[in-house]
Amino acid sequence: MDVAPGRRPTIADVARLAGVSTATVSHVLQGRDPERVPQQTRERVHAAMRRLGYAGQPGARSLSRGRADLVVMHVWSQAVLRSGLVAAELTRLGADLREAGYAFMLHGEPALQGLQAARVWAALRPAAVIAETSQFTRAAVEVLHAAGVVPIGLGREPSPLVPTLVLDDSTLGEAAVVHLLTRGCTDLVVLLPRAPGPRMYAEARYRGAERAAARHGVPIRRVTMAGVPAEAAALAREWAGGGRPDGVFAWHDRYAGLMLGALTDAGLRVPDDLALVGAGNEPLCEMLRPRLTSVGVAPAGRGLAHLILAAIENRWDPDQAVFPWTPRIHRRDT
Repeated sequence: MDVAPGRRPTIADVARLAGVSTATVSHVLQGRDPERVPQQTRERVHAAMRRLGYAGQPGARSLSRGRADLVVMHVWSQAVLRSGLVAAELTRLGADLREAGYAFMLHGEPALQGLQAARVWAALRPAAVIAETSQFTRAAVEVLHAAGVVPIGLGREPSPLVPTLVLDDSTLGEAAVVHLLTRGCTDLVVLLPRAPGPRMYAEARYRGAERAAARHGVPIRRVTMAGVPAEAAALAREWAGGGRPDGVFAWHDRYAGLMLGALTDAGLRVPDDLALVGAGNEPLCEMLRPRLTSVGVAPAGRGLAHLILAAIENRWDPDQAVFPWTPRIHRRDT
C-alpha cells in the first residue's frame, strides 16, 4: 500500500500498512510503555514508516510538513465549557486525539473572529482548527490553507467552504416531548432563549420537539424569555392567571431551574399543575426541589475524533459527518 502522489503519509497510513491501530503507532513513535507493544509489532511499524517515508519522531514530522501535531478548537463562548454535554465530549475528544498522536488545545478568545482569528491560528501551525462555521469566511479559509492548516467547522448545517461536523441535538427536544406525552400532557410549551447566540442552538431542540408533537397531533407553543429571574417570574404569573400549559420543555436546565422557582412562587405546583423537563442533565437538577427531570445524552459509540482525523488525512466523507446525540431521559420529580 502506498499513498497517492503528492500526499504526505499520515499516522493512519502507517497503521493500515502495519496492520495495527493508530494508538499502537503513536506508542511506538513516542517510545511510551515499550512493554505494551511487542518487538515484532514495533518492527512492522518501523518497516511501514520506512516504506512510506514517514518522519517518525513528532518533532521531525512537524518539521517535514511545516505544521505541528496539534488540533486547536476555538471556544467561542464561555457557555460552551459550562455545558455538561459539551464538556464530556471535549474530554473524550482530547483523549482520542492523544491516542492518535495529536495534542489538543482549546483557544479561549471568544472575541476573535473571521480573518483575524485565521491569522492567529495559522501562526500556531496546527494540523487542524475546529470552530463555528461562521468563522470560516472565504478569506479566512485561504489563510489557513496557505499555512497547511485544515479548517473544520462545527454547526447545524454543512458549510460549502470547509468540512463540517453537523451536530444534531434535535433528538433531545423530541425525547423531552415524548416523555411529557407519556405523562398525559396535551398542551405543550417549549421555552427558548431570547438572545440570538444561544437561540441558534436551542432552535434545533425546538424542531425535534415540534416533530414529536406533530406525530401525536398535540399542539405546541414556543415561548422566548431572557435567562433572568424577573422574566421567569413574569411568565409564571401570566400562567397562574390562566392559559397555562400542562407540559413545559425548557431548552436548557438553567432555564428550567429559573421557571421551577418562579412557578413555585406563583403558587403553581410542579408536577401537579404542570410537568417540567430541562435539557443537559446538569448537576443543578439534583439540587433543585422538586428535583428536575432532564434529558441528557447517552455515550456515543464513536466520538468526534474519527471525523476530525478523516478531515486531516484527506478521508472526509460528508455523508458520515452528522453527529447525532442519543437522548436519555433522567426521570426525577418534575
